[in-house]
Amino acid sequence: MENYTGREIAIFTDVHGLYEPLLSILDDIKSRGINEIYSLGDNIGVGPNPSEVLELLFANNVKLINGNNEEYVLLGIDPFSHFFCNNRIKSHEWTLKQLSQEQIEKLKNGKHSYDLLVGGKKIGLCHFGNDVRIDFENSTWSYQTSINYDLSNAQKQFYYTNSDVQKEIIDRYSVYDKSLYAGFASAKRDPLFGSKTIDNYDEVIQGHVHYKFLTEDDKLKIRTIRAVGMAYGDQPLDFASYIIIKEKNIGYDVEEILVPFDREAMLNTINNSTMPYKEKINKYVCK
Repeated sequence: MENYTGREIAIFTDVHGLYEPLLSILDDIKSRGINEIYSLGDNIGVGPNPSEVLELLFANNVKLINGNNEEYVLLGIDPFSHFFCNNRIKSHEWTLKQLSQEQIEKLKNGKHSYDLLVGGKKIGLCHFGNDVRIDFENSTWSYQTSINYDLSNAQKQFYYTNSDVQKEIIDRYSVYDKSLYAGFASAKRDPLFGSKTIDNYDEVIQGHVHYKFLTEDDKLKIRTIRAVGMAYGDQPLDFASYIIIKEKNIGYDVEEILVPFDREAMLNTINNSTMPYKEKINKYVCK
C-alpha cells in the first residue's frame, strides 16, 4: 500500500490570458481541497483576458513564477531579441494597457523559481530551465529541436544554467550590451534557482513550450507540463490541464488532470476582443 502523507500540490503553467480554462482548473483544485497551488508563469500575454486572469490568480492565493510574458511587463521588451516583429509589439502593448498599476505592482512579487521538498526529494519549479530573462530564444528553440530530433541535447542544455560559463557571459554583457542590461541585471540580482545549478535537484518542473514531455538521465529528471488551455498533441480540445504532486513518506507521484471547460465561450471572447494579432492565440487553441 502506498504511504501518502496527504500533502497535495497543484501546478499549472502558461495560461496566456485564457480565463475560461483557468477558471475550470481552479474550481477543480478547490473541489479537491488543495491549497498549495503554483503557476509556472506566462499567465498573461497573447490571450484576451490578462487582467481577469491575474485577478483570479490573486484571489486564489496562487504562488506565481514570472515567465517571459511577465518579464516583458516588468523589464520592458528591449532585453528580448525576438521582439523584431511588429505584431508582437502590438500584442504586448495591448496587454500592457489592460493591466492596472496595482496588478503590475503585484507582478513584482512573483518569483523566478521555487524550491520544494516533497517526500524527501528536491523539486525545482521554474518557467523554463534556462533563464528566459537572458536566454529566451536560444534555449527555447534548442529544447524544442532536441525533443524533435536529438534527445541527448535536452539534458545538457539545462546544466548550463548558473554554470561558470553562463555567469561569465552575464558579467560581460552586463557591461557591454546596454540593450540587454535589464535582463542581465535582474538575473544577477535574483538568479534562477538562487544561483544553484540545476543538477542540485532530483526533478525540475517547467512550462514555457506548452506541451508535455519528460526527459531524464542518471542525475536529473526534467518534467515539462502542458499549457493550461492549449490544444497540443493528444490533449482534447475541450479540456484544460494541470498536474497534482502527491507526496509519499518517501518520494511522490505526479498525476496529470484534464478538466472540461467552456471552449466556445473562450473562442467567443477571443473573437470579440479588441486584441491585435489574434492568429497567434488561435494557432494555440485550434488544431
